[in-house]
Amino acid sequence: MLSLLLKSMRSRVIPTSLVTISLMASMVLLLSIERIQQGAEEGFNQSISGVDAIIGPRSSSIELVLYTVFHLGRPTNNITTKTVNDVKLRGDISWLVPIALGDSHKGFRVVATEPNYFEHIKYANSQPLVFSKGVAFAELSEAVLGSDVAEKLSYTVGSEIQITHGSVESIGSKHDDFSFMVTGILNKTGTPIDQAIFLDLKGYELLHLGWKSGKKIFNLDDIDLSSLPDDALIPKTVTAAFIGLKSKLTLFNFSKNIREYPKEAISAVIPGIALSELWSIVGLVDKGFQLLSWIIIAISLIAMVTLIIASLDNRKQEMTIYRANGASPKFLAMMVLCESIVIGLTAIVGAIILVTIVTYFATAQLNLALGISPSFKWISMDEIKVFSLILLAGALSSLIPASMVFRKNLHQTLS
Repeated sequence: MLSLLLKSMRSRVIPTSLVTISLMASMVLLLSIERIQQGAEEGFNQSISGVDAIIGPRSSSIELVLYTVFHLGRPTNNITTKTVNDVKLRGDISWLVPIALGDSHKGFRVVATEPNYFEHIKYANSQPLVFSKGVAFAELSEAVLGSDVAEKLSYTVGSEIQITHGSVESIGSKHDDFSFMVTGILNKTGTPIDQAIFLDLKGYELLHLGWKSGKKIFNLDDIDLSSLPDDALIPKTVTAAFIGLKSKLTLFNFSKNIREYPKEAISAVIPGIALSELWSIVGLVDKGFQLLSWIIIAISLIAMVTLIIASLDNRKQEMTIYRANGASPKFLAMMVLCESIVIGLTAIVGAIILVTIVTYFATAQLNLALGISPSFKWISMDEIKVFSLILLAGALSSLIPASMVFRKNLHQTLS
């Protein structure tokens, strides 16, 4: 039967190919949307681990997480170092790591922080940050690079870099009166950490001594750095602070107390909850695309059934020869049913190959745009269920033309 079926389909190769491609394209659309959404969600969720809360200026929780963790967007405001120090004295806090954002280097974000950042900040189920080369900065003129920065700019330990004022390289003014030496390069993490440059907070403050309202007033070359008082390089404000609590049971009470802090308008954001809010918003868009994809699949299945029914009239001679040679109506009906299964299986195999290609390029784009590197499988159990459902729907829909063939007797075909 299979040999006869393939020869029959080959005689109608153009319309059969068009229906197969249509069905395959609709499956690629459906599965690509779902894979990319799941991959992006996985990548976002693995970008930070072990941080119980992020304190920052009172604003949208999603916005705060996006610019502190994923370096997307710009900080709208800062919080004072005095407030951070007050919060640090709380008895329920295990550790606190402040960060300051705003500058860049050749398109990569600069994160000013303290050396304990590399001890407390983790990713992907509490994996620690590990240095592939060198060590963390210890002086205000030292810097640590994410793996992507070092690779794309061909930097290594000992390289010197200069920072640009502002997050946009093309319009910022370079801090060309002070250079940082690279002391360490981090291992690849598949998170935005790979695309960041880390400086000491005091070094970051030193860069901006001669700046006011975004403009350079004087060069650091004009002053004697050794004569600066000890508190001159203590930043007055920071962008935010990552916090680890002694007990996660106190998390919601801690968040409530921070919102009620009387001296400054600040808030404590729980990263997991903020990301859940983000995906609840994104999920509505994804569901719309998935609904559209299922509609396209339904249309493709209808087109397949229509093709088979329309071809029955053109295949009268073929059916008559089969019947005259002893083929039963059941045999012919099974041929029609198997034809839809072959079309479905061919579309599925093609969809798996194309979806794998699409997600491969999507991974590169997600890494380039967001700094995340989600992992994709060849095929998941959920995708097998989707393919099985589509194949079953195609087989059931082909029962209509199969029953039409089955009801025809030899006399009708010969006439």
